Amino acid sequence: MTKKRIAKEHINAFLARLLEDYIVYAPAEEANYVTFRQITAPEEVVWDCLVTRKPPKDVVFPQTETLFTYTKDADVLRLQSMEAVEKERILWGVRPCDAQAMLIQDAVFDTPEDRDVYYTNKREKTWLIGIGCNQPLSTCFCTSVGGGPFKKDGMDLFLTDIGEAYLAEALTAKGKRLLHGRGFRRATKADLKASDAAEQTALQRLPAPMSMDIIKQHLDGMMDSPFWDEIQATCLGCGICTLLCPVCYCFDIVDEGTTTCGQRVRNWDTCQYSIYTLEASGHNPRPGGRQRVRQRLMHKFNYHLVNQNLVGCVGCGRCVQLCPVNIDLRQLLAEIGAAE
Repeated sequence: MTKKRIAKEHINAFLARLLEDYIVYAPAEEANYVTFRQITAPEEVVWDCLVTRKPPKDVVFPQTETLFTYTKDADVLRLQSMEAVEKERILWGVRPCDAQAMLIQDAVFDTPEDRDVYYTNKREKTWLIGIGCNQPLSTCFCTSVGGGPFKKDGMDLFLTDIGEAYLAEALTAKGKRLLHGRGFRRATKADLKASDAAEQTALQRLPAPMSMDIIKQHLDGMMDSPFWDEIQATCLGCGICTLLCPVCYCFDIVDEGTTTCGQRVRNWDTCQYSIYTLEASGHNPRPGGRQRVRQRLMHKFNYHLVNQNLVGCVGCGRCVQLCPVNIDLRQLLAEIGAAE
C-alpha cells in the first residue's frame, strides 16, 4: 500500500489533471440537492456532503438506460447494442458505504453464471477515489452491517482528511498510477497518526453495532408476524427507501417505439410498488402493503444473506433521512432483534 500526503491547496489541481484524461463524477449540486454527476471543473465538487441524495450506483447502473436500439427497413431488422464503454471514468469522493454497496451490486450483476455486460462494462472502466467520514451523521449505522467510516474495500484510492492535508492511500495498481505529479509528498509519521486519530474519533460517533445474525434468525420465524401490519399502517408505498438505496437493484424493462424503429430501456423499479409483482393473469402474490414492507426487510436482512452471504444494506441512512413518514429502519431492526 502506497501512502502519500497532498495539501488541500493542491487538491483542485490534482482533480483538474484527472479531468484531462477521464470522465469524472463527483458530489455536485443538481437542482436543490447534491448528487453524483459528471463535472467539468474542480470547483463544482461539494466537499461537505457526507451522503448525497442519489447514490453513485447511477454511474454504473443508471436510473434509465437504453440497452439497444432497432430499425427496420423493408424486411431487414438492425439492432445496435449500447453496451460499449469507451472512456474510463472516475468516481471522486465516494464514501465507504457507497463503495461497499457497489461490491454488493457486483455480487448480483457479475457472477460466473450470469454477467450483465451493461453493468460490468461500466464497472470495469470506473475507478473509485474514496474519502473517509470524519464526522458520521446521526443517521449512519454502517458498523452494524459490516462497514465503517474509513473502510477501504472496493476503493482504488482513499483520502483521509487530516486537517491541512489529505492522506492519500493507493489500494490498487490503478490507484498507485494516480499518486504522481505535483502536490504529492511522502506521508510522515504525524500524518499516519492523524489518520488513525480521525478514524477512532469517527467510530466513537456511531451507535453500538446491531447483530445481523440475530436479526436474520428472528426474521426466519416472522413471516406471519403482526409486526408487518404495524409498519404498513404507516408506510405510503412511495418507494423512496428503495429507489435511493445504494444497494437495491430491482429494474423493469420496456420496449419503446414503432414498427420501424425503437429502443429497449431498463429503468429502476421497486418492490414497494403494487404493480411490481402483478402478473399477466391479474394475480398479485404481494397484493398489500403488509407483503411489500415484509419483502423489503426480508430481502435485505435474510434472503440476501442466504443467497449472496452479504447483508443487503450498508447503513448509509438515506432511507432514514428521506422517508416522508419517518419510518426509521434502525428502530425496525432493533425491534426485530429484540423479538422473541
